[in-house]
Amino acid sequence: MKVIETDGIVLKTMDFKEKDCILTFLTAKVGKKAGILHGGKSLRSGNAAKAELFVLNHFEFSEKPNMDLVRIRKCELQESFPLVRKNYSKFLHASYFSELLLQCEIPELDSHEYFDLLKNAMSLLSESQTDTEIKLNFEILLLKLLGITPNLEICFQCGGELWQERSERNPAPKFSVPYQLDASLGGVRCPRCCIPSSYSAALHPGSLAFLHVRQNAKQSAFVFRPTQNNLEELDHALFVYFRHYFGRNLKSHALLKENSWKN
Repeated sequence: MKVIETDGIVLKTMDFKEKDCILTFLTAKVGKKAGILHGGKSLRSGNAAKAELFVLNHFEFSEKPNMDLVRIRKCELQESFPLVRKNYSKFLHASYFSELLLQCEIPELDSHEYFDLLKNAMSLLSESQTDTEIKLNFEILLLKLLGITPNLEICFQCGGELWQERSERNPAPKFSVPYQLDASLGGVRCPRCCIPSSYSAALHPGSLAFLHVRQNAKQSAFVFRPTQNNLEELDHALFVYFRHYFGRNLKSHALLKENSWKN
């Protein structure tokens, strides 16, 4: 029996018996795990706060081969991110991040990168008002971790040039009419190659340029600010991209979309 100690963030909770619950959590060392937290629904046990969604705990658990659930031996609350659960918009964003990660196959060797991505996103949600930009940056970094970052350099259909001028900070698209981000190609269609399809989404030149900057720039170098239209277009385009990759709709995205763009 292997005993593991690691930090973990709760992605999902499920009631189990009268006072217990099953936690699914993303660890910093060994990917995603699920285990029973005894007293997770009991205020008297002191474990109820540790069973909240999105909290950061330090876990000690044992794991047997071929068993779906680990045995949680100790669980200590490290950070609760209370504002994320109190603010409806932030809660919806955190739910979306969790659902994305629940769909991912996360190798143990890469676990710390996924964990750091989520932990940083939770910290930013607790501190910042720009939830939609936090979401976009999370999606772009997740695409990189999954190895499915869309190619924005050439048209994947005809091989034609997309850019009139290439620049890390201010690229100039070649065309003034919409392009398409095509999930099935893993890249962009130029306006001449655009087609109606369920796996493509339109991107105006400004949205494409903004995505190109964000994919290639370090966070400290962000100087290109998005418009609301940029964020709305990219929200839909990346939803289509993830839907194609995972082969299913993300339920949390519908509520998130309704709340983010209702005004």
